[in-house]
Amino acid sequence: MKALPLVLALVLVASPALGAVGPGTGDLADASNGTQVQTSSNGTIRVLDIPDSSVVKSTVDTQHVDLGPSIDFAGLRAGSQIQTLSSLERIESASDEGVRQQLILGEINQIEQRAIALQSAQQNAIEAYNSGDIAARELLVELARIDAEARELNERRIELREVATQTPDFSVDPGRLAALERELDTFTSPVRKHAVSVLTGDEPSTRFFVRTSADGIVLSVISDDTYIRETYRSDLRDRDQSGVTPTEALDKVAENYPLVWNSRATQNGADVVGAGNSYLVRVNHGRGQLFAYVDSGSAEVFKEAQIRPLDTVSNGTVATEVKDGLRLSANRTYPGGPLRIQLNETESGDPVDANVTLGLEASRESTLLGRTGSDGAIWTVSPASRFTITVIRGNAAVVLTVSPTPVPQLATNETQTNETTLTPASELSADSSVTPERTPA
Repeated sequence: MKALPLVLALVLVASPALGAVGPGTGDLADASNGTQVQTSSNGTIRVLDIPDSSVVKSTVDTQHVDLGPSIDFAGLRAGSQIQTLSSLERIESASDEGVRQQLILGEINQIEQRAIALQSAQQNAIEAYNSGDIAARELLVELARIDAEARELNERRIELREVATQTPDFSVDPGRLAALERELDTFTSPVRKHAVSVLTGDEPSTRFFVRTSADGIVLSVISDDTYIRETYRSDLRDRDQSGVTPTEALDKVAENYPLVWNSRATQNGADVVGAGNSYLVRVNHGRGQLFAYVDSGSAEVFKEAQIRPLDTVSNGTVATEVKDGLRLSANRTYPGGPLRIQLNETESGDPVDANVTLGLEASRESTLLGRTGSDGAIWTVSPASRFTITVIRGNAAVVLTVSPTPVPQLATNETQTNETTLTPASELSADSSVTPERTPA
């Protein structure tokens, strides 16, 4: 394989096509000795998670439009855009090329400093939540704000890159710019972006799963018939070391996500973008998309984002309760995973439209999830502890108590005795080509 530049992408062909998954394992009663991970005939989609021994807090809360954060986000965007335009104007009106170059480098320095500040802000928010100084809502608002600022900073980085290319006899190290992009990536995710949309009223109220450790966080949500999940663990980063190659980053993802990696069909693909102290590996697979970040120092996946259409989620292990002519079922899943609730008539099997509430077994409070609708189904994200689902229709009522299944941890965290044989990334180099840096969707 030829030596590759610092900024690169190993591309196999990408495709937006997403295949569906067949039915799951059938109806099984919920029992303490019968807990299983969510599986199908196609295997388990593994996820990066926080070890149980490190979990500090875990909750599921409904978030809705909030005027305060909405105004703050609008102000942040407007202020950032004004600052970017002002910076570009100063650069364009510089008296000579030397001053122009200094201004460009100065602006890039400022973005790098803000990236460091965002890292501190994120850690401070996690610590404040863990200590009880802020609630889950305030934590999500702060993470959404950090996401919004990181995206604006990246837009400014792109503008400065373009200005630099138009400056005679001057260039900015592309590795530096790409490393800055990867660093800003660590503060953004589809979950946080959706939180901004909910808080500003662009999307309806919805339930967000939040789980934290001392220095890590897991977020998940159901949005537009899609399950979205983010995990970030700073304990898996080693900024003092470096040395992972692009191929090694691909191999690490292939090792950790065997089903995802091997479900890349010919029309699908994977790519890697590397610079600075991390690599982004993006995989389009038969059941969604994976964005995995591999640390150059630790050689571990320290962040992931997963996007999975609900029609690709396997049925998994089903818990069922029948009473008063109603059959209530739940496709059990892991904490923060996609939870499907189904309500049908016992005799006819017809779907039933009714209100569904969910509450933790240890709490007397329940939350209204909404109505099951014409198909009798409703989706939400699963709590981390045992919970109770209740449906009341007229004089009929059915109650189902469910325990979440174990988290399907990354393969390197388990003894790999039954895993599918992997196709190493190093064997794919014949199909590779070099492309410019790319920003994940």
